[in-house]
Amino acid sequence: MLWTKIKYRLALVYSAFLLKIGFQKLLLRNRYGERILVFHGIDTTGETRFNSRFVSKAYFEKFIVYITKHYNIISLDDFYQKKFKPNTLNIALTFDDGYLNNYTHAIPILKKHNVPACFYITPIHKKDNFLWCDFLDLVCFHSKKTDVLFEGNLFVKNNKNEFVYHGTSLKTICKTLPYNKISPLYEIFKEEWEDLQPKSLEEYWKLMSIDQIKEIANDSLFTIGSHSLTHANLAEINPKEAYEEILSSKKILEDICGHTIDEFAFPFGTYTNATVDYCKSLGFKKILLVDYNNKVDEKDSILLKRFVINPYISIQYQLVCLLKNSYF
Repeated sequence: MLWTKIKYRLALVYSAFLLKIGFQKLLLRNRYGERILVFHGIDTTGETRFNSRFVSKAYFEKFIVYITKHYNIISLDDFYQKKFKPNTLNIALTFDDGYLNNYTHAIPILKKHNVPACFYITPIHKKDNFLWCDFLDLVCFHSKKTDVLFEGNLFVKNNKNEFVYHGTSLKTICKTLPYNKISPLYEIFKEEWEDLQPKSLEEYWKLMSIDQIKEIANDSLFTIGSHSLTHANLAEINPKEAYEEILSSKKILEDICGHTIDEFAFPFGTYTNATVDYCKSLGFKKILLVDYNNKVDEKDSILLKRFVINPYISIQYQLVCLLKNSYF
């Protein structure tokens, strides 16, 4: 892990140096291949204090303008059917989680430039209009508590605004738990959450409404896919609970959209062979990851990995990494 971080930082320094001395054309020259990109939130300013999932509207549009001008942007359907244009980079766009900001900020820009995309939704609406991970990011950042007791362990707040127990953050622990074991945190941080509600932080937690999901589903430029029910880490929780997350999300989204949902993106990009097999048994024909567990999975035409957008680097660096298909 440490060596990976060192290589990543060295690669950024090296790219920065080449860009500074005028090697933009060399670094940004067209390269052949295919990429599926994954965005999460699009906000007004590109805030990264709370988490690493948001880029600004200005960043997003500038990025869209560049890739539509220089590369070949296609739908995920066309990507799976390998309708690639030769001698260029073929790109499909996806968005995870189902944030309201995708509807208010991203979709107008995508429509303006006629760019197709798929939105992977966590239809937790009957329980909450936010995801547990966004809740935790925000309340931990703003909480004045110095420690909290959770799952019988005392988590102490550090200078990174994380609650930590023996070197492991509360969020990391939650990534191993099903939703029903995470939800007690809502009571623990009830005051913090209520205090945050009147403030202008909706961009960082509010999900799309059912009517907005329907509208997107009816737009020929876009498609809707499933992203589990509650954004639990399906590779970590009990298989029975993971199956219920997958099945429930599919049924709810099909009821909302009025048609079959055959696309699935794993929360956190993590998966197991059992959860993949279950997705296939339910009729999912497109299953997206962040990376493969092994070489065998790379040969599965239904499983495709995605390239995650990094909000901490400039657009030029992002494009360099995108062309290399690597951050180091």
